[in-house]
Amino acid sequence: MRPVQPVFVHGWGFGPDFWAPVVDALGWTDAVILDLGFVEPSSPASPALAAQQVRAMQERGGAMLGVGHSLGFLWLAQHMRLSAMDRLVGINAFAAFAAREDFASGVPTRVLQRMLRGRAGTPEQGLADFRGRCGAQASDCRPGGPNLRRGLDLLLGGDARPMLAGRAGQYRILAARQDPIVSSAMTEDSFVEEVPLQWVDGGHLLPQTNVEACVAFLRATRRRMMEQDAR
Repeated sequence: MRPVQPVFVHGWGFGPDFWAPVVDALGWTDAVILDLGFVEPSSPASPALAAQQVRAMQERGGAMLGVGHSLGFLWLAQHMRLSAMDRLVGINAFAAFAAREDFASGVPTRVLQRMLRGRAGTPEQGLADFRGRCGAQASDCRPGGPNLRRGLDLLLGGDARPMLAGRAGQYRILAARQDPIVSSAMTEDSFVEEVPLQWVDGGHLLPQTNVEACVAFLRATRRRMMEQDAR
């Protein structure tokens, strides 16, 4: 039976510590938690370095279970080589974020363009404003300005719907009914009908506010991967 490598990616405005409650509860000592560098890291981090890590892990072979929160899912969908043995999980996820002609449920681009500036016109206030909208506790973390802008570019232009449309059996979505960032319409419009969405009560930070639901969802996904490989 081939090993399954779990890889976790956080969303915009957060860091790898975001996943600590879920990974600790899972007890997956083999989990890799990537850092996109959105909050000032203690070591060099960026989307480009994280992409190199994903490529290196996939070149070693074995199945990968990519787990992305919010933008982290969109980022993984664009950087994982989603082979037949790999799986992708999204929590509070979307396949596109910015509104466009064929995605009216997306967020208007003017809103995204204000995200980095915030009320005071600084990245610090922009980060604090966004985290406050998510329901996160106040933090003194410093913004990684260039990486936040790269993440914002992905939110503005990223669209994984064409790629995911042909892989309905390879990804699963856990969504929150009261998410203030990712509306129910955005969630439903992101994914093809063949992909069942699992809904739970909660906001945009399910990996921190509903750890039990996230852990059950991820354990079931990994178990299915191992069972399929054993056939």
